[in-house]
Amino acid sequence: MKVLVTHPGRQHSHQAALALERAGMLAGYWAGVPCLPEHGRLVPRGLWRRLVRYAPVPLPLERVRWHPGTPAVRRLGDRLLPRPVAFWMDYLACRRFDRWAARRLARLRPDAVVACEISALSTFEAAKRLGIATLLDAPSLHHRAQDRLHGFAEPARLHRRIALVKDAEIALADHVLTVSELARQSYVEGGVEADGVHSVTLGVDTDLFAPAGEVRRGSAAGVTFLFPGAMVRRKGFDVLLDAFARVRDAVPGARLVVAGPRRDETGRLGSPPPAGVVLLGPLSQADFAVELRSADCLVLPSRNDSFGMAVVEALASGLPVVVSEMVGAKDLVVEGSTGWVVPADDAAALAGRMLACARNRGALSGMRQACCETAARATWPTYHERFAALVRSLLAARHGRAAA
Repeated sequence: MKVLVTHPGRQHSHQAALALERAGMLAGYWAGVPCLPEHGRLVPRGLWRRLVRYAPVPLPLERVRWHPGTPAVRRLGDRLLPRPVAFWMDYLACRRFDRWAARRLARLRPDAVVACEISALSTFEAAKRLGIATLLDAPSLHHRAQDRLHGFAEPARLHRRIALVKDAEIALADHVLTVSELARQSYVEGGVEADGVHSVTLGVDTDLFAPAGEVRRGSAAGVTFLFPGAMVRRKGFDVLLDAFARVRDAVPGARLVVAGPRRDETGRLGSPPPAGVVLLGPLSQADFAVELRSADCLVLPSRNDSFGMAVVEALASGLPVVVSEMVGAKDLVVEGSTGWVVPADDAAALAGRMLACARNRGALSGMRQACCETAARATWPTYHERFAALVRSLLAARHGRAAA
C-alpha cells in the first residue's frame, strides 16, 4: 500500500510523510515548502534564505516534489499587499497547488492520497476518478465550529468560498484525519460519520525542546508567563491581557512574555504596552525553545486551537501549562501535575489560575519531572507509529470491502 502526502505549506505534513516512509508506505511527498537541499540549487542564495524557514526533511529525493509557485504567491501577499488582499492570495495559492497536484496524480497512481483542507478539492476529484482512497488532513476544527467560537478575519465573500470548498472536500473524503479529540468531535458535530473521523495526537522534538539546568533564567523579581502565538482573538489574546492586568495588580513583579506576531488584537496593548508585558515578536523554533527554558509557565487561553504545538513543546521543556478547554492538547494536561485547564473566554477564571501560580512559583518548578514524563509519551517517533498504523488499517479495511 502506497500513500501520497500533499500540502501547500508544511505544518505537520512532513511528519506524516516520514511516518509513511519509515513504514515502507510513502509513494510521494509533494509540498509548497522546499524540504531538500537540492531544491535550492536553482534559486539565488539570498532569496533562498528568505524563502526557507524550516529544516530539511530526511526523505529520498525521488519521492519529493516541490511547487515553488506556492510560497512565492503567499509571501507576496504577506509582505506587500493589504491584509484583505493577502487573504485572497493565500487562498489562491492553496487552490493553485491543489490543481498542480491533481494534474500529476494519474502518473503516480498511489493507493491513497492525504491532502490538506482548502488544497484537496481538485486532488480528491481526480483521486475519485482513479479509484484512489482520499484522506483529508484537517489541522483545524470544523469550519462551522470555528465560526461559532470566534468568527473569521478574512473578507466575507472569501469566507463563504472557503466554506464551500471545505464542505466539498469533506464530502469527497473517505476519512478525515484530525490532530486531537477536540477537533475530531467538532467534525462529528458538523455531520461527519463518527467512524469516518480519526484523531492522531501530534508529537514533539525532545532534542530541541528540553529542560534547562537546575536554575531557570527567569525574572528574579517574579513569575514569568509565556504566551505563544499571534495576537488574535482566536488565541484569546484579549482575555489574556485582561487576566494579566488583574495578576499584575496583585503581584507587581509578574511578567507576560509574548512570542508571536502582531495581529488584530495588538491595539489592545496600547503604547507603550502595559507594565510587565514583553513583546518578542515571531521566533524561530530554536529561539522559542530558549524562551521556554527561561519562563515559569506557558499560557494558551485560545477560543479555538485544534491542538496547540506549543503546549507539548512546553511540557517537554519541563514547563507547566495553563490552557483553555478549547485547546486540543488539553488531553496531555494532568490537573495540578502538568498544568491546568480553564474555561474558554473567561478572564476571571484565567486570572485566578495565573494568580495562584504567581503566588506559588516554587510549585511550578516542582512540576518539571511530571511535565517531561508526559512529553516523553508524545514524541514524533510515537506519532509516526500511530499514524502509519492508522493509515494501514484504513486502507486494509477498504481493500477488504473491495474484495468482498
